[in-house]
Amino acid sequence: MALAALALLVLNDHVFKIHWPGGWTGKLSDVSGLLFFPLFLQGAWEWINLATGRYRGPSMTTLNAACGVTAFAFILVQLWPPAGEAYRWGLGLGQWPWYAIQRIGAELPPVRPVQLVADPTDLFALPAVGAAYWIGRGRASESRPKGRKGQIHPES
Repeated sequence: MALAALALLVLNDHVFKIHWPGGWTGKLSDVSGLLFFPLFLQGAWEWINLATGRYRGPSMTTLNAACGVTAFAFILVQLWPPAGEAYRWGLGLGQWPWYAIQRIGAELPPVRPVQLVADPTDLFALPAVGAAYWIGRGRASESRPKGRKGQIHPES
């Protein structure tokens, strides 16, 4: 589901917004981004734990933090101009390597901020974070042993 949301986000931002601009394309980006990003954060944290030998399976704590951080950052970007500017430049910096690779052998492009239309009505997309939580929660509960709370489960 997270990869489908990412694919929709990329398709929307690079095709739909160009050929069929309108308010719906902005909302579609918000919903797909809010669905994808908490799961991306959770996965990134799990990879870090795997690489450092500390991975114990999907964590509800990590999922809760990822959903909370995503929702809080989205609210700040939509309502507080300094956060919007930080987002514009941060995403522009994140996209820069792709543009630089395309220009190998030529002058490197400058880092440019992305376009942002801050709109308080975009906050109506916040339930997508709940959908990400639901997906991540199902994954975390599948990795837990079955039984009553507090019951000890021997290793198989």
